[in-house]
Amino acid sequence: MTSSHLRFLLADADPARRVLVSRRVPLAVSSDDTIGQTLWALAGWAVRAGLSGALRLVLRFPRTMFAVLSALLLVDRVGWVLPLLLACLLALSALVWRLAHPGSYRLWLGLRLRSWWLRWTRYSPRWGRLMRAHALTVKPTEEVEAWPRILRVRSTGAADSLLLRLRDGQAPEDLEAKVIPLAHALGSEDVRVRTVAPGRLWLDIRRRDLLAATIPALPVPAAPDLSRLEIGRCDDGSPWLLRLLGTHVLVAGATDAGKGSVLQSILRALAPLIASGVVEVWAIDPKGGMELYPVRSLFTRYADESTKEMADLLTDFARVTRERSTALKGHGRKFTPSVATPFRLGIVDEFAFLSAYQPDHTLAREVDSAVQIICSQGRAPGSALLVAVQDPSKEVVPYRQLFPTRIALRLDEPTQVGMVLGPGAWERGARCEEIPTWAHGTGYVKLDGRREPVRVRAAYPDDDDVAALAAGYPAPLAASRSLPVASSVAATRPLADLSSAIDGAFTSDTPLGDGAYLGDDELDAAWAEFSRDFQRRNQTSNSDL
Repeated sequence: MTSSHLRFLLADADPARRVLVSRRVPLAVSSDDTIGQTLWALAGWAVRAGLSGALRLVLRFPRTMFAVLSALLLVDRVGWVLPLLLACLLALSALVWRLAHPGSYRLWLGLRLRSWWLRWTRYSPRWGRLMRAHALTVKPTEEVEAWPRILRVRSTGAADSLLLRLRDGQAPEDLEAKVIPLAHALGSEDVRVRTVAPGRLWLDIRRRDLLAATIPALPVPAAPDLSRLEIGRCDDGSPWLLRLLGTHVLVAGATDAGKGSVLQSILRALAPLIASGVVEVWAIDPKGGMELYPVRSLFTRYADESTKEMADLLTDFARVTRERSTALKGHGRKFTPSVATPFRLGIVDEFAFLSAYQPDHTLAREVDSAVQIICSQGRAPGSALLVAVQDPSKEVVPYRQLFPTRIALRLDEPTQVGMVLGPGAWERGARCEEIPTWAHGTGYVKLDGRREPVRVRAAYPDDDDVAALAAGYPAPLAASRSLPVASSVAATRPLADLSSAIDGAFTSDTPLGDGAYLGDDELDAAWAEFSRDFQRRNQTSNSDL
């Protein structure tokens, strides 16, 4: 055996070369050789191939080969009857486990067996041919052909994920460029690439769409976390968690793409904090209240009529943001929401109506100035802005870079995907223009620590859910005359609780302009009694000064 043969035989023993999976060494046989020399060469080749193949199997699949060799050794020692009975006993135990506790069976055994079976029967036998057919192989030498090696297969039932080790000279972009033909070849609806480490990536092969069915409204959380608000599901079945504290959100989607589902799900996740006064929501609905008017009781300030009223609300939001920054300087850089210093969220639906489509250029400049002030200075003092648009172009939102969190729902053109999620997002799988029109609330987001966009779908609160939310979690203060107070609040909250909630939310910074609040004649009996008591106590305290 020559040194070259030994090098090829032990190639897999070197971890740096374990990605090499196909070797073609010419057989040293010529027409001048005798029959004996030819047979000797063939025998030598068979021995080398057998030894090298066995060594590769042991090195690549140690657990499987250990199980096979152990089973063969057991049969050799005690015969085949006892191993067969043992196998039947194990199979019966697994069946009982599956019937009695399907959840734990699936978690601890079922998915592992499925992953092992798929690796040996579906992916490994055809992997080399698949890589050659899609030009994903390289040839380090004339004798060696290499392709990304399968390190692990993980199946969830809805998707199969293949952990691959790239070969030197390959990049994730090479596989990203082939995801569409790979999806057709593998019989999958979608194939996506996720990079986990240099030289390693996951190839996700979708087998079943977990986001195809409408997601009903999620339960209102008991203790919401502003950095982890659950508003829907990701395509792997995990919760879609949205961060609001310390960021601004841009939601882009065509008409009827489901922007309302995103907004209503966010309000639903915030409801307990809104009712307690820890969160204030200032909302603008340029569509005349078609989207946000049903939940107006959740808003501290609300505008949906004149553009001047809407612009003034945004201007006031920018002003209180700057005042909060001045008041909190010297108190540290980390903001903690409380009733005294609530987290403020500004919501603007159909933002283009106030900017690009606004005929009053002076008012449009005021709106742009206010938005830029909020986005550039609002994160530290606890002010966030959530803007929804249909057209994410620079003409509509010229300062997209000021929104760290961006959600792309169904869009009209592939170029718009890059406008929202950044360059390369479409190539990495965020094909928003292919989202079906019936899949309302489905889109793609960029999550922290993930290079690739993640497919998500927001929950859908129906009209009854929206009405129940508005009645059950009203904001303590309603600073807009267009915001009537639900009579059901007085019936569900004691007078003392209402008093403490409003005292906590009322600060010296609260503007008290004429007509800012509802009059006693506009309230029901319980609220009118509370209003008179509140004014009486404040007059007494002012006379003592």
